[in-house]
Amino acid sequence: MQFQNIKNNESSNSHASVVKIAIILVAGAIAPMLDTTMTNVAINTIMKDLNSSVNMVQWVTTSYILALGIVVPIAGWMVDHYSGKKIYLIALSLFLFGSIISGISTSINLLILGRIIQGAGAGIIISILTTLIVRATGTQGLGSIMAIVGLPAILAPILGPTFGGFIIKALNWHWIFYINIPIALASIALLYFMMPPFEPTQAKKAFDWTSIFLLGGSFTTLILGVTKLSTSSKVLNSDVLVPILIGIVLIVGYVFYAKYFPKKALVSLKLFSFPSFTASSILLLMSGLTINGAMFILPLYLQNIRGLSVMMSGVYLISQGVGLLISRSQIGKLTDQIGARWVVLVSILIALIGTLPFAFFNANTDTWIILLTLFVRGIAQGGMTIPIMSDSYSGVPIELISEATTASRMLQNIGGAFGTALLATWIQKQMTGQTMTLSHLNSAYQSAFVVTVIVTILAVIPAWFLSHNISANKK
Repeated sequence: MQFQNIKNNESSNSHASVVKIAIILVAGAIAPMLDTTMTNVAINTIMKDLNSSVNMVQWVTTSYILALGIVVPIAGWMVDHYSGKKIYLIALSLFLFGSIISGISTSINLLILGRIIQGAGAGIIISILTTLIVRATGTQGLGSIMAIVGLPAILAPILGPTFGGFIIKALNWHWIFYINIPIALASIALLYFMMPPFEPTQAKKAFDWTSIFLLGGSFTTLILGVTKLSTSSKVLNSDVLVPILIGIVLIVGYVFYAKYFPKKALVSLKLFSFPSFTASSILLLMSGLTINGAMFILPLYLQNIRGLSVMMSGVYLISQGVGLLISRSQIGKLTDQIGARWVVLVSILIALIGTLPFAFFNANTDTWIILLTLFVRGIAQGGMTIPIMSDSYSGVPIELISEATTASRMLQNIGGAFGTALLATWIQKQMTGQTMTLSHLNSAYQSAFVVTVIVTILAVIPAWFLSHNISANKK
């Protein structure tokens, strides 16, 4: 009995230690995750202040995404060869330096340079965050930990526009970047004094330039193509089609390369032999429409149809964040107890309840109905992110954790960009040849929500292949 109490205490201390590490790591990721959504709010103001064109100012966002994507496979290799703590601190310092450059910018070119530096730092942080957490806790009991890890990424699209709108109204767009400085400095101090070293793993796979070229190149060209899609109403436009085709060719090339040179390839194809990883990867790719796409059009819907300001639309979206906060801890526990399958399937049903009504809402819909629907959608959002994130590591050997993170992050980022671009293009198409009236615009948004609902229903198929009844299987 005494031995059992000691064992339980050790287990409790171990869990508390992992939670502490998770919170410290997440604290370091807050600024990078908030930065993107706050910057998006400021784009129009930046364009006017720096006398920039629309085509040029879009690189403020695009350059950040591209830099982030290029470093993802590099970060996956680095965390296997160097101290995770040192890499995290260097990446956060890089993000801090990029924020300073962006903040003091008086020209669009200098701002884009700052954003590239920011993106490189953010890409490393976001890439190795989950890897370090999984190494700290193992692959069991990840649901509860992922409820902490996934919180900034989920809340950023909700809180970012609110904070960004307030900063622009009270100060100016430069403070969108200056606000990162104290947050990053505090995070660096916290990480330096309280974060364990995270020594590299025993796996010493050599740095492979071919993998970097194929993976980084595919990510870059695909993101570039889908970003162009959001600013062009023609899918067959060469600016859209050429980079997407190049990206597909590079991905196919990497598959062949990884098959014939498995010891060199930085992301092993063995990962896709694990059903949970494969299902999670597909769902992360689809999350561009099931989660990110809707998060993209909701603020626009509230502003263009409901007539809300940027800041007030962010306030509305807080109700979605409340739904997420209330449900996330239980979702994490349920995932640990019964696996991800049933949690995600039920969450898909809740997501339909929280998304389908927007296909029928209009400017006269009562505010309380919209807030209640957003609250329900927040519950579903937690259930469609936390279990999927944790299940992407289910059964994956510890030596493949960093590679699993690299693959899943790339798929998630490509899916997010594609979902946003597709819905933006869809809305533009619906308005082609139409008079810009509130009624026609509302119909365009309604049809975009219908597209989101259809893809959410299709997510049931890969969700069925997620892990299930893990605790029962252990018994």
